[in-house]
This record gives sequence, structure tokens and C-alpha cells, in this order.
Amino acid sequence: MDANLVTAWKDLCQQLAPAFTTRTYVTFLHVLTAWALCRSRPAVTGLVLTVGRGRLLGHAAKHWTTYERFFYKSAWSLEGLSRLLLVRVVVPLVDRFGVGGPGAPLELSFDDTTCGRFRERVAFAGYFKDASASNVAGKACHWAHNWVIGCVSFRCRLWPRWVIGLPVLFELYRKEKDCDPAGGARPFRTRHEIAAGMLRQVREALPGRRLAVAVDGQYATTVLCSELKPEAGESLVSRVRRDAALHALPPTRRGRGSRRRGPLPLKGKRLPTPLAMARRRTRGWREVEVLAYGERVKKLVLPIVCLWTAVRGYWPIKLLIVRDPAGVQADDFFFCTDPTESDERIVERVAARWPVEEAVRDAKQHGGMEKVQGWCPRTVERQAPVAMVVQTLVKAWYITHAATRGAAAFRPSSPASCPWLRARKGHPSYLDMLACLRWALWKDRIPPNSALAGKTGDIMKVLRFTLCGAT
Repeated sequence: MDANLVTAWKDLCQQLAPAFTTRTYVTFLHVLTAWALCRSRPAVTGLVLTVGRGRLLGHAAKHWTTYERFFYKSAWSLEGLSRLLLVRVVVPLVDRFGVGGPGAPLELSFDDTTCGRFRERVAFAGYFKDASASNVAGKACHWAHNWVIGCVSFRCRLWPRWVIGLPVLFELYRKEKDCDPAGGARPFRTRHEIAAGMLRQVREALPGRRLAVAVDGQYATTVLCSELKPEAGESLVSRVRRDAALHALPPTRRGRGSRRRGPLPLKGKRLPTPLAMARRRTRGWREVEVLAYGERVKKLVLPIVCLWTAVRGYWPIKLLIVRDPAGVQADDFFFCTDPTESDERIVERVAARWPVEEAVRDAKQHGGMEKVQGWCPRTVERQAPVAMVVQTLVKAWYITHAATRGAAAFRPSSPASCPWLRARKGHPSYLDMLACLRWALWKDRIPPNSALAGKTGDIMKVLRFTLCGAT
């Protein structure tokens, strides 16, 4: 069984082989596997010590300079790697294990995050605000890189209440001083323009596939909304400003007795702000039951079809005011670019955006995304995304091959065995999946007859380094 799991990992990584030459792919396979096994800082030296001097997954270890050249010199493209990851790994996984089945709309989420750096000469580093920092102001400005992440979210049939996030698109946001002048190869692009470019990449890679986008309120802008193709069934959900300037739909004909001439107005009368409408309106509310954040909950919703010209121009949107029936939580204000989308679906799509936040957290805490050591331009643009690539491959490997297999299968913990848990654990975390892969790889690297091969010393040296997490 262990050999089958390791073979499955190799076969999954093989799906990304067309992005590399034959020799570079072996280096890539070693980097991915060592990254998953490494418990210390994922610098090249740490990866080299994790690979060891023997063989890894059937290939001999290379000189340590080869692994350094993989990031700063080898001829491969992050965009090409992301495309293969999306088309060959993520989409087949979603079609096979997704609750919606094959051909269901592909749910995309975009967000950005900062990764702190410690050297002033690191390429493209700058001072960025980290909204997740916990201080008095709620924001902190620190020396870091700023990454825009594109993530595919789906509900797995094995755990239908859980939304799984699979990072597939990655691009470094660069300030104007770090970009090429107008007409250069690397012009300056805002985060919203980067997200719009990612949406185009997905559409080109998956022609004919319906796309359902969910973003945070800061990405609810004209730049991203104008990239949507409503005729292809694409739509976007996000938060709407509480003080947004909304208008009623334009009239279809003039009132009786009107003496005005010329074309009809493009928008109707000015509406109250969403916050004012939530306070004043008493009619039109209805109760719905939705699956959000792993639980079935009841909400009161008030849908209003209107215009938000500042973001969507003269295309109608559906404003949805969501209220907690118990009155504990504050009202939420969402909008969808497709007015025909159901109220329940809008709430669930907004909640399904959260896995991109979890993916970023896991990449930083367990994948070492914030601990990479590269400083030259090419290495900076390539090294940190590997943590996200590894995360997506680990999740795909676990769901496809390990989730229901014997000793590797996930078993919900009970309060008796884990008294710190208030209830049974309903689904595996990313760390559970990563631990399962490490278990299978180490079982393969340390076979029962390893002492006969005379390689026990080298294997134990690598194992001690990995367990200690020494840098």
C-alpha cells in the first residue's frame, strides 16, 4: 500500500512535467518532495539536506548547485506551470470529487497577501500593509513581498460540508519603481488588473467552462467586473459598500403625460444606501437556509435588483442584505453581477471564498511560503509559489489516493482520544494530509531491509535533520 501511495505521488507530479525539460523535471520532483518533507526553513540548503546523498523517488540526488540553478536560471515558466496545475490536476479533481459533478461552474477566488522579508536588497520587496496583523490600528506596514493568489474552491463528496481551496495562480505585485517603463515587458499593473489577468488565463485554459468568481470587497471594482463575460455565464459575488451610491433600474417607457423628448435615462432614481435600506425596509424579507462555513444556518435575506454604476456601470446587479434572525451578528451586504442568481447561492458563494484565506495561512505556517531565502529577481518570482503548488498537489494526492486507504485514511478524532476537541473532527486539515504524505514517503525511503543495503547511516542522517527542523 505504501508503494502505491508513493507511486501515486510521482504520477501526480508527472502531470506537470511538460513545463520542464527532462533533466529539470527530475530536479523539480526532488524540490517538490523535499519541500513536503522539510520541517525547517525551505531554503535550498534545507531542501538539499532533506534530499540527502542517496536516491529519492528512483532518481539519484544532484549537486546542491543544481537545486539553486532551478530557481534562478532554469528555463521554465510559472505561468505555464500554473496552467498545467489547473488543467491536469485541479479540474479533473473537481469534476471527479466535486459535489456539483463534471461540468459544474468552476468557483474562483482572488486575494492578496504579504510575505515578510528580512533583507533590504531582496528584489521587489517593499513596505506593504498587512491587514491581518493584530495591533491597535488593525493594520501593520512591514517590509515584505505582496502576492496575488488565485484559488479554486469546491465541495468534496467525501466531506460535503467542507469547502476545499486549491491555489493555482500566483503573481507578485510589483511597485511602479520595480516595473518596466511604458511599453516594456513588465508594465506596472495594479492588484485588480493582476486578478483580471488571472481570470483571462483561466478562461483561455478552460474554454467553454462557466466561471463563478468570489472576491473580497477590495476587489469589487470596475477593473475586475469589466473582465467578466455574462454571455458565457460568468458572474461575480462580493461585498458592497454600506454607503454605495445605488440607483433603481431605468424606466422602460415614459410616464403618461410626460412632455420630455429624447432617449430614455440610463438609470432610475437614486436609492438609499444599503445600510439605510436595511434599517428602513420591513417588507420583502424572507428566511432561507444555507450551508456556510460548514454549518446549516438560517438567514433573513432582502434581495434588490438595482444599478451600481461606480462598479458595474449600467449592468443590473442583485443587492442582497443578509440578516441574522437571532440578531447576534451585524447585517451583511453582498452583491452579484448576475441578477438571476438565487439568494441562497449568493450567500454560499460568498462563504466559499474563505478557503483562499485558509490556503494562504497553511502556505505560511506549514509550507514555508514566508520563510524562503531567495533574493534575486527570478528566484523571488519562483520560489515562494512552490509552497502553494506543493499544497495543491498534497490535497489532490490525499483526496484521490489516500483518503480512504487503510492506515492512511482519515479517522475523526473523538473527545476520548483527544480531550481538547469539543466535538468530533469532521474533516482532515491540510496538516493531516501533509502528515499522511510524509508518512508514506518515509516508509518508502526506509524499507525494512535498508540495513542490508548499507545505507542506514545516510538515511538516518537525513531523518534526524528533518525531525529536528534544524536550519
